[in-house]
Amino acid sequence: MDFQGHVLVVNLTFYFYLLFLFFHSPLQTNASSSSSSTKLIESVCKNTIDNANCLKALESDPRAVKASRLKDLAKIALELAVANATESKAYIDALLTKNHTEPIKQCSFWFEAVVGSFRSALRELDEDVLSANYDSKIAGDDADSCENALALGKVQIPSISTRNNYAKLYSSIAFEITNLL
Repeated sequence: MDFQGHVLVVNLTFYFYLLFLFFHSPLQTNASSSSSSTKLIESVCKNTIDNANCLKALESDPRAVKASRLKDLAKIALELAVANATESKAYIDALLTKNHTEPIKQCSFWFEAVVGSFRSALRELDEDVLSANYDSKIAGDDADSCENALALGKVQIPSISTRNNYAKLYSSIAFEITNLL
């Protein structure tokens, strides 16, 4: 092989190598990013009150699955918590119009506090992580207060108890994440 033929083979080899890197590197980066995001979610969920439901809750949001930083995951989790608590508050208020009992009235009050605590935690995330951590924990305590009001009133309303459990789950998730920041 003459010198020009040798240069052509080296150039073609280099060209194909660059093409290989160009087409395969983004896929590998996305796969490793997704893998690290999943590990981030798993590292948080294993310390919550319900690992399986924590994984379901966070992995249901595509933003959480793509999150690469703990602070981003904290924001997403708190946004999910606010949305869930707000929907629960609306549900309890609608139930209260049909069944105006003291335990349901108290749950409406306590869920207003749950929503407020999650919103405060979300606002405080960038300014005061310790306060965000505290407010995340308090939201779960407020949901417990609703459950206690039902028990004291000798009222069983499974749909409210389920919402209390989800509020406590989101409280546990947010508490664990903000504890790691």
